[in-house]
Amino acid sequence: MMRSLWSGVAGLKTHQIQMDVIGNNVANVNTTSYKAQKTTFGDLLYQNARRANGPTQVRGGTNAKQVGLGAKYSAIMTNIAKQGSIQQTDSVFDLSITGDSFFVIENHKGEMNYSRDGSFTVDAQGYLVTRADGYYVRGIQAADDAKTAEDLAAGATDRLQILPIGEDGNLIKMDGEATSYARVTGNISRTDDLLDPNKGRTVDLEFYGADGKTYTVRMKFDNAGDDNDSTYRANITGIMDENHQMIEGGVPENLSVALTYDPETGKFTGADGNANGQIQLQFEGEAAAAGGFTLDFSGTTNYAPLNGASSSALATYRGDREGNGEGYPEGDMNGVAIARDGTITRLYSNGQNRVAGKIAVAEFANVTGLNKEGENLYSVTGNSGPAQLMWVNDDGGYMTSGTLEMSNVDLSTEFTDMIITQRGFQANSRVITVSDTLLDELRQLKR
Repeated sequence: MMRSLWSGVAGLKTHQIQMDVIGNNVANVNTTSYKAQKTTFGDLLYQNARRANGPTQVRGGTNAKQVGLGAKYSAIMTNIAKQGSIQQTDSVFDLSITGDSFFVIENHKGEMNYSRDGSFTVDAQGYLVTRADGYYVRGIQAADDAKTAEDLAAGATDRLQILPIGEDGNLIKMDGEATSYARVTGNISRTDDLLDPNKGRTVDLEFYGADGKTYTVRMKFDNAGDDNDSTYRANITGIMDENHQMIEGGVPENLSVALTYDPETGKFTGADGNANGQIQLQFEGEAAAAGGFTLDFSGTTNYAPLNGASSSALATYRGDREGNGEGYPEGDMNGVAIARDGTITRLYSNGQNRVAGKIAVAEFANVTGLNKEGENLYSVTGNSGPAQLMWVNDDGGYMTSGTLEMSNVDLSTEFTDMIITQRGFQANSRVITVSDTLLDELRQLKR
């Protein structure tokens, strides 16, 4: 009877542990990326009243006589492999992983932990950190050209600085790139009345200066003041700043380009004698900061329009036909995008994009061997194997920005386990009360 008492106590303890695990699962039903746990039981020791004996020539075999001494919880397994549901958050820094990978997180001690919780934010220095604790998210910084795939496999990752923060604490602007090539296209009509030297057809070209600002150069086309229908002139009359105010002395006086065309075909033949139609335009005085660029007139023609039309149709473009040399102005950072492979891109107001870095992930030989550290973090153990750093798409997984992985707790399973646990606890308590009753009967024998 004393054995049954201790067996009952062991049963109560194991079911209490199981209830503790169930209670923790239910408490974390809405915890981001929480992975449910499950308890498994094992029987305890046995007292042998008789050992098993094999058959002999004079007697058959006999089985062992064993009395069990209760139960124990043999393992608490974490169901890491099961993916939780994905919830939309619309925050660009919230990330969920589809696949078996973990984010690499540097805690306050400088140690590496691992997490499925992608609720991140950016700190005052522009680093990508966990929202709850401010732990650094690890990856490869784009500016560090020395990092290779081999370095990543060896664990050589960086803290990811998403926003370019200057020493004054403000975002660093993106430097502009000056326009190096521009072109004029279209038709100079032989019957255009505005091509009289006293009038001139005005065409503006907007370009980006070497100082990152936007400028506009103004040109006036005329017939060069002669009777030749195949010779024309492009007069560079001025340059305007970003506010469209004329800059005095920005263009040398009487700066003009002589344009010639084939009198029979109307095709372009030269600009200031150059068959390629290109001239080098350079600005002076207060406009010197704009620098200069190559201006190409070879895309123009000289035809008499059909249907009685008389106006010329001229247009200007930055860059060549492939867009090379177009340039762009100075830009403010106005957004961040995170791709499915973990690449982080900075978005600028000038239409340009720059890669800031790439988020690294880790996988393990035995993922259920990881140790829970709290705050949705895991750490390596001797049974999990070392972290294998990689990119999320190396094994077919991907990240989704603006979403979070939720808990994988199944409440219907937890409530069912709760009922089973309750009945098991009640049954073991009855073993103790019945054993106590039997002991009381023995005590009554003395009377």
